Amino acid sequence: MKKNRQSLRDYLNLIVYFFPLQLLFVHLKKNQQLLLFWLVLFLAIFKELGVKYGIPYLFLAPEYLGRLSFSSYFIVGLSMGGFVTAFNIASYIMNGFRFPFLATLSKPFLKYSINNATIPFIFLLSYLILTHRFLRANEIFTNQEIVYRLSGFLGGYIIFTLISMAYFLATNKDFEKLFGKELAKVLSSDNKRNEPATILLNKNEPIWYKKNDNQKSWRVDSYMSSNFKLRKTRPYYHYDESMLSQVFRQNHINASFFEIGVIISIIFLGLFREKAFFIIPAGASIVLLFTMLLMFTSALRSWIRGWTVIVIVGFLVLINQFSKIDNFYYDSLAYGLDYSTRVSYPEEIDAVSPQKIQEDYRQTIRMLENWKKKQNSDKPKAVFIAASGGGARAAQWSFLALQHLDSLTNGSLMKQVILGTGSSGGMIGTAYFRELKWKQLKGDFNPYADSLQDNMSKDMLNPIVFNLAVNDVLIRTQKFDYKGTEHWKDRAYVFEKTLNEHSNGFFKESLGDYAKAEQTAEIPSLIFTPSVVNDGRRLLLSTMPLSFITQNPSNVLSENIDYMNYFKDNDPLNIKFTTVLRMNSSFPYIMPTVSMPTNPSIEVFDSGLRDNYGIKTTLQYIFHVRDWLAKNTSGIVILQIRDGLKSKESLKKNKKRSLVNEVLTPFGSLYGNWFEVQDYNNDELLEYASEWYRGQVDIINYQLNKSADNYISLSWHLTSKEKTQIINSLTLEDNIKAQKQLEYLLKR
Repeated sequence: MKKNRQSLRDYLNLIVYFFPLQLLFVHLKKNQQLLLFWLVLFLAIFKELGVKYGIPYLFLAPEYLGRLSFSSYFIVGLSMGGFVTAFNIASYIMNGFRFPFLATLSKPFLKYSINNATIPFIFLLSYLILTHRFLRANEIFTNQEIVYRLSGFLGGYIIFTLISMAYFLATNKDFEKLFGKELAKVLSSDNKRNEPATILLNKNEPIWYKKNDNQKSWRVDSYMSSNFKLRKTRPYYHYDESMLSQVFRQNHINASFFEIGVIISIIFLGLFREKAFFIIPAGASIVLLFTMLLMFTSALRSWIRGWTVIVIVGFLVLINQFSKIDNFYYDSLAYGLDYSTRVSYPEEIDAVSPQKIQEDYRQTIRMLENWKKKQNSDKPKAVFIAASGGGARAAQWSFLALQHLDSLTNGSLMKQVILGTGSSGGMIGTAYFRELKWKQLKGDFNPYADSLQDNMSKDMLNPIVFNLAVNDVLIRTQKFDYKGTEHWKDRAYVFEKTLNEHSNGFFKESLGDYAKAEQTAEIPSLIFTPSVVNDGRRLLLSTMPLSFITQNPSNVLSENIDYMNYFKDNDPLNIKFTTVLRMNSSFPYIMPTVSMPTNPSIEVFDSGLRDNYGIKTTLQYIFHVRDWLAKNTSGIVILQIRDGLKSKESLKKNKKRSLVNEVLTPFGSLYGNWFEVQDYNNDELLEYASEWYRGQVDIINYQLNKSADNYISLSWHLTSKEKTQIINSLTLEDNIKAQKQLEYLLKR
C-alpha cells in the first residue's frame, strides 16, 4: 500500500513538475509583460478587441496586393513564426537560469522552445479554426480554397521556425561543446564517486546545489525531448555554477545577435516600403511590431541583465526630453503650406477687419450668383451635401451614393449642389466624385463607370500600418521634397500616396487648383473642418475666405477659424489637396496629427470629433446666406449621406451589469454614444433652422445599412462581405424612398 502511494506521488510529481506546465506557471508569475502580447493577439482573433475598428479582420482576412491569397497568409505565418521565436528567446533569457538542468542537456534552446510551445500551440490551433470559420461565413471560398490558404500560413510559420532553429543549432553550444566530452561524461553521472571531480572543479563550493537551493530555481522532474518523448530530468547538483551560467550566457549572446540581425533586416525592409511587393498585410505588420518590441527588450536583458528596466525607462525619458527640441521632434506638416512665418495663436484669430468680412461675404454671393446662372429655372432647389465620416466604409458609401443618385437624376444632383461638407471618409468619397464630374465637364469621361466603383474601397490600412511598424516607431530613414520643403516619408505621406493611387491620380495638386472652378460654380464648393487638438476649435478650410462665418460682431467667442484669412501669409492655396483630405480624416494614432504654422504650435486632426455629419457646418453656412437663398431658390435640400442607420431605438440592451461595468459605464457609454450625441444636437439645430429660415427645407437621409447587428468596421480596410454590404445598401427600402423624394424635389 505504501509502495502504491509512493508510485502515485511520483506519477503526480511527473505531471505537476512537467517542464511545459512549470514554464506556464513561471510566465504567469514572473513574465506578465510577455503574456500581454499574447493576450492582445488572442483577444483580436476571438473578436474581443477592436471589432468596431476591424482589428480582428486584419488577422483573419489579411490582404496582400489587394487579395486574400496563399501569399497573404504565408506572410502572416512568417511574421507569427518570428514572433514565437522572439517569445522563446525572451522567455529563455528571462527564465533559463531558473531551470539549471537545461545546461546539462544537448541543444538546450531547442528543448526549451519545444517545452515552451503550450501558448503558441493553443494560439495557432485557435487561429486556424477561427480563420476557417470566418472565411466560410464571410468569403466565397470553397473548403479546399480555405485549406489552401491556411496551408500558406502554416508553411510560413514552419519555414521561419526552421531557419531560426538552424541558426541556434549551428551557433549555440551546450555543456559538452564548451567544456569537452570527457568532462561532460564525468559530470553526467549522478553517482557519488564523481564527487571528487566536483570538488576539484569547485574547491570553494563543493556542494553548489546548497548555495543555489533558493527561490530562483524551479523544480522540474520531466520534460519533452527534441523527439517529443517524455524524459526525466538529469540531476545537476554536482555541476559547477559558473559552468552552467556560461552555457546560458553563450546562448543568450547568440540570441541577441539573432535579434539584432532581425531588427536590422526589418529596418532594411522599410527602405522599400513604397513598393507594393514589400507592403505586407496589416496583421503581419502588427505582429512584426510586437516581435521587435520583444526582441529589443530581450536583447537588452541579455547584455545588461538587471539594468534593463532602468535603461529602458531612462531611454524613454531621454527621448521625451529630446522631443521638446525642434530638431529632434517629428512634426507632420501640411505639404505646400509655408512655415517660414508663424501666426500668433489665438490672438490673431479675430484679426479681420469689418471691410474684409464684407468682402468675403460678397465673394460668396458672387459664387452663388454664378451657381444660379447655371440652373434651368429662376428658382431652383439649392442642394447641400452632408457626408458623415467613418473611414473606408464612409468613403465608399458617399462615393457610391453620389454616383448612383446623380445618375438617376441625369446629372441634376451635382449641378444643383452648392456646398459639400462632412468628415473623414465621407468627404474623401464626395471629393472623388466631384473630381469625376469635373472631368466629365471638361471632356469625354463617364463618371458612372462600374470600373470606378471599387476605388474608394481599396485597402489603405496595410501600407499605413506597415510604415508605422518599420519606420515611424523606429528611425525615420527617408525624406522627400515638395515644392522646396523636405518632409519625412511617414505614414502621413504613405496615406496621401496611396489615396492618390486609388483615385487614379485624378486629384489636383493643390487646393488652389480648385479655386476658380468653385468660384465660377463649375463644381460645388467643399468646406473641410479639421479639429484643433489644443483647444477644440474648428478650422474652416476652403478655397474661399469664410470670415463672415467665423467672426461674431457681438464679440462672442467663436469656435471657428477661417483658414484663408488666418493663414493668409502662409500661401494657403498652395497646400496639397490630398493633405487637406488627410487633415480632415487623421484618426488618432493611426495617422499623425498635422502641425500648423502657428506660435505656439497647434495641431489638427479628424473633423469627426466636432461635426461628424457635417450638419453643423452646413447650417452655419446657410444661416449667413439665408436671405439670398430665400430670395433666389425654391427651397433647400440637405442630403445627408450617413454611414449608418438613423434609429430612434438608440438604447442598447445590456446584460446584468458587473462591478466593472458600474465603474466604466459613465465614461464608456458617453464615449461610445458620442456620434449619437451629435445626432441629437444636429436634430435640434435643424429644428431651430425653421425659426430663422423663411423658405422650405427638406432633409433627405441616404443611409448605409450598418447597425449593431450588421456592423461594418471603422477602418481603412474592408472585407469582401463589408464591400458587398455597402453596395447592397443602395437597394435599402428607405434609400429607395429617399431617392424618389430627391428626384421629385429636383424636378420642382
